[in-house]
Amino acid sequence: MIEITEAAASVLKRSQAEGKVIRMFLPSPPNPITGAEWAMALGDAAKNDVILEDKGIKIHIDPLEAEIMRETIIDYVDDERGTGFVIRGPEDEVDSCGSCAHADACDHDHSSCDHDHEGGCGCGCS
Repeated sequence: MIEITEAAASVLKRSQAEGKVIRMFLPSPPNPITGAEWAMALGDAAKNDVILEDKGIKIHIDPLEAEIMRETIIDYVDDERGTGFVIRGPEDEVDSCGSCAHADACDHDHSSCDHDHEGGCGCGCS
């Protein structure tokens, strides 16, 4: 139901504080054009929280919001565009990957793509 990349898990593990949990929430109603825009923060656990776990990281979320969160991917990026968490669904395209001739087979971090990235593949995510 949730995937946390190794990069995100590493940062989240360092960010944990005693007595606090990692909460994921919708700060406002979903935008009809851009969809749900998630936020994360350290907070207090609630007794009705749904707890999603991957790579040893537990994410607390309101039960109603957990339904929306099907197959969410939490990543952490540190590149020329900036630093921070990226929260997306599996159907979301990674920025500029549509221009990659192999976008349908590319995992976007290029660790397991079956095509050559020497000199860049043109997808903008290498």
